[in-house]
Amino acid sequence: MTGSKDVYIVAGARTPIGHLPARYIMAFMAFLGYSNIFLVRNSINLAIVAMVNYTAVNNNVQIIDNTTKPGLIQCEVYSENFTGKNEDGPFVWSQPIQALISTSFLWGYITTNIPGGRLAEVVGTKYLLTGSVLLTSVLTVLVPPAAYLGWQYLVFIRVLMGIALGPSFPSMHPMIAKWIPPNERSTISALVYGGAELGTVSGLLLTGLIIENIGWEAVFYVEGCFGVIWAVFWLFLVHDNPEEHPRISEKEKTYIKTEIAKDAHVSNKALPIPWKSILTSMPFYSILIANIGHNWGFLILLVDLPVYLKTIFGFDIKSNAVILALPYFLSWISTLILCPFADLCKKRKWLSTVAVRKIWTLIGHLEPALCLFVMAGAGCNIQLIIAMLMLSQVIEAGNYGGWLINHIDIAPSFSGTLFGITNGVSMLVSWLGPVMVGFMTDENALNNPGITRLKERMMK
Repeated sequence: MTGSKDVYIVAGARTPIGHLPARYIMAFMAFLGYSNIFLVRNSINLAIVAMVNYTAVNNNVQIIDNTTKPGLIQCEVYSENFTGKNEDGPFVWSQPIQALISTSFLWGYITTNIPGGRLAEVVGTKYLLTGSVLLTSVLTVLVPPAAYLGWQYLVFIRVLMGIALGPSFPSMHPMIAKWIPPNERSTISALVYGGAELGTVSGLLLTGLIIENIGWEAVFYVEGCFGVIWAVFWLFLVHDNPEEHPRISEKEKTYIKTEIAKDAHVSNKALPIPWKSILTSMPFYSILIANIGHNWGFLILLVDLPVYLKTIFGFDIKSNAVILALPYFLSWISTLILCPFADLCKKRKWLSTVAVRKIWTLIGHLEPALCLFVMAGAGCNIQLIIAMLMLSQVIEAGNYGGWLINHIDIAPSFSGTLFGITNGVSMLVSWLGPVMVGFMTDENALNNPGITRLKERMMK
């Protein structure tokens, strides 16, 4: 194989933007796309803290039952140390209703994971992802009026958002399989899917900033516009495979085809799904179990942590946003270290592909579980809780070089379908986590949170 510069650049050949390889532009645009997707998908989890009148909710709880619950953790309120707003919102929604609103997205999301992955294999990722993001952007703008009409309408909008975004994750695997050589997949996947981490970070910080300065309604109006802007650039710059790209250099196109052919054949045409082979494959079930464990822990933290920090420690919106965003930012940085190292191990033949995927998956699951066991017994030690939260997310990034990309290793031509199945089933199981927390903590906000977190993390 020639040097890296010779691989990417040919004298006199047109390249999409300067000397950037077309596959890197695709990866960067996909990164921005997933940043936007997780921005609009998860902003409700922090915005709901500003939307709910917790004073009225807690008063309702006390009227029903004003007895002291054994084991209730009462911690020092930290909001007095901050200058941000800590006002109640207009909606009197109980903890189960809040959990219902946050997780209702997943009801729709589950239904379109499998068909979305298959559709990407049949018609391509480019237009499928465009439609998914544009429809979600429109629905995001409708969140405030739906909330004022009633929580039932908001749940309906969130379900539609889930349906629209269901194909988003599975649809990218077929594009990666066609564009990215095997020895670059961990690194590029870290860049692409790392957009989810950075989107979560930017969503939390932007949501907190907008709420503090404008109001919670503006969160959805502002963020709903981002998807439209992204879609315009995505449609112009990205194509489903190297053969269709009008600006890719011949050198890069040849390099991609040659390197991918060494590992496994990837068809540009949709092939019949080998259901028997899939459903009798032990590697497939291994990926499924890893996917379930990852999403269970991810949703518990994402949905319940904002309410936990407000109700137990009294953090205002601004402080809440910073505390929540930092672990995901560190996780994103960690992916840019762990995943290139995974590719290096494969390229230097230090480890086989199977060994890399197993080790990185183990790292991404075991250490975060241990950290959250420590959190479970931390009580009111907020410094220890935050430290363990950050450490857990830093090492959790190992998943991006592990099971997350393994679908492409075992069946590149059906990677969209495989990811659709594992992600859909995992969400079907994992949405129960936040709902369980909602019902377990309804009588008093996050009653005994240490035991609650211990039980949830045991699913890892």
